[in-house]
Amino acid sequence: MKSAFAAVVTALLLLIGRPAVAAAASAPSIVVPFLAKEPTMTGRVDASWKAATRIVLAYDYTNRRAAAKPAIAYVAQDPTGIDVAFVVRERPPIQAATLSNGPGVFGDDNVQLALNPQGTQGFAYTFIANARGARFQSSSENSAYTPTWTAAGRENASGYTVTMHVPFSVIRTGGSHRWIAQFLRFAVRTNSTDVWSYNPAAMGTTDPVYDGTLVGMMPAGTHAHAASTRPKARFQPYVLGVARSAAAGGSTSQMGLDMAVPITPTASFVGSFHPDYSNVAIDQQTISPTAFPRQYQEVRPFFTQIIAFDSHFGCMSCPISLYTPLIPTFRQGYGIEGTQGLFKFSGFDAVGTQRTDAAGAVDYYDSTPTHAIGVNAQRVSVNTPLFTDSTTEINGGYANPRGHVFVYANYGRENGTFVTDPAQARYGELGGAYASADTTFIVARQFVGSQYNPVDGYVAQPDIAGYLSFGQKTVHFPVHSRIQDIQISANAARFWNHLGRPAQSNAGYQVNLDLKNLLSLHVFQQSTYVLTSQGEYLPFSNDNAGAMIGYNLNSNYPIGLIYGAGAYYHGRATTWQFFDTVPLRRQISLSLSLNENAYASQRADEPSFRQWLNSAAVNWQFSRDASLSLGARRINGINFPNAYVLPNFTPIFADNLSAAFHYLHGHNEFYVVYGDPNALTTTPALFLKWIFYAGAAKGT
Repeated sequence: MKSAFAAVVTALLLLIGRPAVAAAASAPSIVVPFLAKEPTMTGRVDASWKAATRIVLAYDYTNRRAAAKPAIAYVAQDPTGIDVAFVVRERPPIQAATLSNGPGVFGDDNVQLALNPQGTQGFAYTFIANARGARFQSSSENSAYTPTWTAAGRENASGYTVTMHVPFSVIRTGGSHRWIAQFLRFAVRTNSTDVWSYNPAAMGTTDPVYDGTLVGMMPAGTHAHAASTRPKARFQPYVLGVARSAAAGGSTSQMGLDMAVPITPTASFVGSFHPDYSNVAIDQQTISPTAFPRQYQEVRPFFTQIIAFDSHFGCMSCPISLYTPLIPTFRQGYGIEGTQGLFKFSGFDAVGTQRTDAAGAVDYYDSTPTHAIGVNAQRVSVNTPLFTDSTTEINGGYANPRGHVFVYANYGRENGTFVTDPAQARYGELGGAYASADTTFIVARQFVGSQYNPVDGYVAQPDIAGYLSFGQKTVHFPVHSRIQDIQISANAARFWNHLGRPAQSNAGYQVNLDLKNLLSLHVFQQSTYVLTSQGEYLPFSNDNAGAMIGYNLNSNYPIGLIYGAGAYYHGRATTWQFFDTVPLRRQISLSLSLNENAYASQRADEPSFRQWLNSAAVNWQFSRDASLSLGARRINGINFPNAYVLPNFTPIFADNLSAAFHYLHGHNEFYVVYGDPNALTTTPALFLKWIFYAGAAKGT
């Protein structure tokens, strides 16, 4: 308990910090002019932008000070959409490595438009583009949101300019004429984000409670207003072909259909028939020793549009009652999702062979500058001839933004075939926190029963009860200082099982130092003990104490070296990791990851060994719409033991080669994939998938 107490004291001391700079009296508001036609989208601000409203991104949100080089944005609307131009001053070289549309733009110098057309309770949208015009977007309604919109970028002697056009038809506005909005500019060199609307009470760069307002959007009676209140339906049939040897499972093909049909301006019926579970859209994943189960990304369209589940107001390492990757391939699915006023709701049935997975959720959230109240209720069930399972959960919380404090409570109960003791089939958590832009401190009491393990859920470790805490403080330095910021964090947790035995403990700290020359230094110490399935209470932190030194970590070309060492299982473990991404040509990059894990046992009947995990990947960006990735991975040695299965000290020598080509343009999307990057060894199989989007675009 000594280390846990020290971590809590450290976290409390971190609450002391300099006050934030003063904010404007109220969030800005502008009337958006209406243009007769769309202005030019060439990465230039010419005469066609003359009538647009000019705004200034004057605040550096990251460092809580006036922006060093404020970007200028021009805002207008035309009969089909909203138009924005960003003029950014930045000394060369501009960091713009990404050519293909996708999340890679986050690692470049970029500009962003964030929209909440229905206010704080509706769907949120973000549109981002780098200096080359490569773009990405997100929506709180659908994690696969990929509509067609326009971005063009052009570098110049003083920086770069980006012009954007976002069609009204890809945004669910509910007919609103007052949109909450934020305009942002991110600079890799300084790791800073400049914003239009700033308030020190904001909990992020796009906090809708404190963002600005666009007035007069989509004037009533216009074609744009009529279209926005009647969103399009989306039908996406697909064809999948797999070519492989009989020994590998044989060749096969299949067809299916996913769909989303609006039933109100802000709600949709969602359907899926013979869905694909090949997961050709998932990228390669890193493998490293861990004591806990892994989580994977959901890519099936039927589930990417489920919005209101597990909407915890507050949560620390909490169980998840709906983890959709555990739902096996089903024949057909039906669901409904959307918003109405202060409510979000979701529900679905996934019907398979002698199995039905069903869930429903309602989420209430009301947020203002003086308070935030959230309540979520949900139920998840599984029904088969062999077993049934049902989990009900309710979560809620209250926050006072001005006082920077919030409290929350979560409770879940499971019933079904596998539950023999209802008292041990419960989950509960009660917590409170102080949270400002630079300071966070959370304490919570949590219990997870020994039989609380939802069939469609994710529980890192059942049968625990105890306390946990976390604290973090960021200190910013003047603009000309060699040090940009220091971030200090600490955590402590201690849990017991229902027999009163220690079940898990965590304690540690980390100090991150970011320098002006793009160098970063991280120093950390972490101790994790877990009660194994064999009844031993053992350490499972291979990075017990260590450090990382990195360069340009916020970009698409990071390089770093990590070392960690400490007690592990019945002995001691050390780990080394080197990673680097380098440009081979303007459109081709090479990524390397070299890992060595060594385990030295203190028991005579147990081996000491090493394991190497080395991987390399080449990414070739052909155009805005197409990219190719080639990956190679080799694992040599013995896997580290974990807490939940008997250790297997059999050596592994496995190689994996994979390739993936992706093309998305207009209404067509293609995948050509060889192998499986998530398998241990190469899967000798070729996957070809074609998706056609009829009506609305992907994820809309």
